[in-house]
Amino acid sequence: MKFKYLVRMRHFMITLNFIIISFIGAQFLLITQYILNHQLSSELLTTLAQVPDSPLILFNECIISYALLVLVMYIHYHYNFSTQNTLLLFVLEFILAFVIFFAVRMNYNGIFLLIFIDLLLTYRNLPTIQSYWFWGISGTIFLLLFSFSNYSLLGVFFKMPSLNTYLDFLPTQSRSLLVFFNNFLVSLNLITFICICLGYVIYILNRTHTVQSKLHSMQKANDELKSYAAISEKIAQDHERKRIARDIHDTVGHTLTGVAAGIDAVMVLIDINPEAAKTQLQKISTAVKQGIKEVRQVLNQMRPDALKSYTLESALSKMLKEYSDISHIKIDFNYGWGEVNFQKTTENIIFRVIEETVTNSLRHGHATRIWIKCTSTNSCYILSIHNNGKSETHIKPGYGITQMKERLTIINGTVEFDSKKGFTTIVKFPKVGV
Repeated sequence: MKFKYLVRMRHFMITLNFIIISFIGAQFLLITQYILNHQLSSELLTTLAQVPDSPLILFNECIISYALLVLVMYIHYHYNFSTQNTLLLFVLEFILAFVIFFAVRMNYNGIFLLIFIDLLLTYRNLPTIQSYWFWGISGTIFLLLFSFSNYSLLGVFFKMPSLNTYLDFLPTQSRSLLVFFNNFLVSLNLITFICICLGYVIYILNRTHTVQSKLHSMQKANDELKSYAAISEKIAQDHERKRIARDIHDTVGHTLTGVAAGIDAVMVLIDINPEAAKTQLQKISTAVKQGIKEVRQVLNQMRPDALKSYTLESALSKMLKEYSDISHIKIDFNYGWGEVNFQKTTENIIFRVIEETVTNSLRHGHATRIWIKCTSTNSCYILSIHNNGKSETHIKPGYGITQMKERLTIINGTVEFDSKKGFTTIVKFPKVGV
């Protein structure tokens, strides 16, 4: 069911309650006039416990108090207020409902059902957990209020005139007709109340189903995005491999080819013309040095941008801060290697290992905090990276871990993993010359 239908039923209930309250007030007014015209006042006074108020005042009280209630309900429903002001408006509605209840001399309590419906449709967007308590308490209060706000229970204490007492002065046919209309209107109000409650339940169920469908669609789209990201990453890795292979082929391949040809020439010349062989070796040496220079240029192109402008410690701090700012993860970084001057290859590998590990902590471990410690012993350097993410019983090496191990092999390093209480990566690589 759409919410607009519930709103229309609410408008119908507001109109119906106006008809009921006006009808009750009009009955007091017209029947009193009938009693006066037929000189039955003394009999009425002996029947009632006290002298009744003016029926015209009673009728005006009904109309004015209900008009105020509708005005407050309109303001409450169509305008946004703070929580405190909204609560005050609802309390005002509740007070006006009691004013109407006493204005009709306790002969109609269906007004409290209208207040509950207004509360139900106004606060329809309450959080789920809070709404259980809210509606449970509110429903209980209104149920007790509706059950005990009955003339047969309260009329004796407040000595209010009963409408039935007035109806007894009318002819049988007129009395029966009015009783029928009174009961019909009261029953119609109760049926409308039940229909709105049932419609609201259906509306909530439909909305829950819609939300679940959207969440399922979002999850499906998220899975597709992950697959696309993995494919894109794989394509980027393949392109990078091809570029590196091409650069190495153009530098190392050409250099080694020239060196091989030069050595073949030296082998021929060494016995025939030693001086020419020496000259050829000089050329080979120059070609080898040039090749080494070009290889270094290729490696420098692969070097992280941060390491080109900063020290290793500063580059790592900068990179970790960027991760922390983007993902709001807390990273504790303790760099205990001091002023050690690592080779560029070693710096590159350390940087990439930490970068890969932090990425895995976010992507796979869903960690909220990471601890990174750089320590050392007499013979080796130790890098410890621990996160509070989910633990993995069985670690399946993927592309990232495989690349990490291959990189560390270049500097004779090793890596170990511990999945107890989060996930820990421990890297060790030897000190040069020890």
